[in-house]
Amino acid sequence: MLNTGYVDGRATGSGRTFEVSDPATLEVVAEVRSTTPGEVEEAILAARRAFDTGPWPRMSAAERQAVLREFADHLEKRRAELVEVVIAETGCPRVVTEYGQVGLPLAQARDFPALFASLPEWEHNELPLAEHLQPGGTSVRLSIRRYEPVGVVAAIAASNFPLVTSVVKVLPALSTGCTVVLRPNPLAPLAVLALGEAAEAAGLPAGVLNVVVEEGNAGAVAMTSHPAVDMVTFTGSTAVGTAVAGQAAPTLKRLVLELGGKSAQLYLPDALAEGPGRAVRGALTMLGTHAGQACVAQSRMLVPRASYDSVLDALGAATAHLAIGDPRDPATRVGPLISEAQRDRCARLVAASVAAGGRVVAGGGVPAAPGRGWYFEPTVIAVESNADPAAQQEVFGPVLTVQAYDSLDEAVAIANDTDYGLSGAVYTDDLAAGLAVAERIRAGNVHVNTGCATAHTPSGGMRRSGLGRERGVLGLRSFQEVKHVAVGSA
Repeated sequence: MLNTGYVDGRATGSGRTFEVSDPATLEVVAEVRSTTPGEVEEAILAARRAFDTGPWPRMSAAERQAVLREFADHLEKRRAELVEVVIAETGCPRVVTEYGQVGLPLAQARDFPALFASLPEWEHNELPLAEHLQPGGTSVRLSIRRYEPVGVVAAIAASNFPLVTSVVKVLPALSTGCTVVLRPNPLAPLAVLALGEAAEAAGLPAGVLNVVVEEGNAGAVAMTSHPAVDMVTFTGSTAVGTAVAGQAAPTLKRLVLELGGKSAQLYLPDALAEGPGRAVRGALTMLGTHAGQACVAQSRMLVPRASYDSVLDALGAATAHLAIGDPRDPATRVGPLISEAQRDRCARLVAASVAAGGRVVAGGGVPAAPGRGWYFEPTVIAVESNADPAAQQEVFGPVLTVQAYDSLDEAVAIANDTDYGLSGAVYTDDLAAGLAVAERIRAGNVHVNTGCATAHTPSGGMRRSGLGRERGVLGLRSFQEVKHVAVGSA
């Protein structure tokens, strides 16, 4: 059976068929029927009608939450199936897929509507007491703000974490009363297509959630430029995000862009006083989280110069023991990259780093085993200058650079010395010192010893890492307009 999109309450797809391949084996795992440009137009107009005249935006938050609970229930029933689908289309190892690729978004599918239902629809504006009185002091006026759905949302998901990047767009948008046209990345569309089936099972009104799928990008361009679309939320590279912003500009669409990153993991001297163990754990976490294919990946390690040599020696030894292979095997820690192009990018950046003076401590090439598939070795590079290409450009693969610093000021300067500002981390036993450093790092997300990514925590980037915020109250409010209302007696 062919996989198709879901438009205006029915399965839709009459375009050419394309194949989705397993990046670990290069075998075809599914065929997908493209949504045609005309059908994308139909999806946009269906979402417009559903917002302008349908019941969804006019339902209470509690009523929408009840429907979305059924939506989440349907996805939960398919948890085991979704795990296998995500492994097959992304090559992400089972140990990461079960929690990060599927478990996390399924939990958030429940949490976003519940969080939104707890927020006020109206809030009082904080006026000075004297401004509550009308001129002459004969009557009292009320100044309030009302939160209303922004309208039709075009949501474009990424291939690395397809369900995660879809759920953090779709569920907040639907919770607020918006209608959505969702487009998965054609390299990994299969799990995302299940959201259309969940909409059908939950009884969402026709047009409220539409899922379009295509091999090219004509539909995506239409979604980001069509005058009937009010907002675009996109996860992907900075280069494509810049193009999206340009396409949305003529109609002044609201934008939430979660783009590239080149995040640092900064170890204060006390964190390594008893040896390089914490740095080893940090490196293995980065390299083993979907082979570094995460925009928030902490792909630059900064350590005190006194610990530099011992850290490099330990990383070289530990990386050699990372299990590379079949992502379905629970023992595998590093699976393949999503495509041949992405594997080639890793190879090019490693070569460019070596040409610039970088030294490969571990990995650096295509492994001999498991043979087929788009695999690249977990790689550690010692770099002397932050101008090194591997320290500046987003690799999006299992490549970690390690740099020494001589002072805390220098470490912070290195951490901030990129075009990006998505994430970062500080490791220390002194929480006050860690917080002080976190305040100086120019990134939208900074962790001190630990991370926290739930439906309740906002996430987003500074500088060329994006615009706006996803998740949390700020992420929910991104899908709403604020209307000021003043009320007074006649």
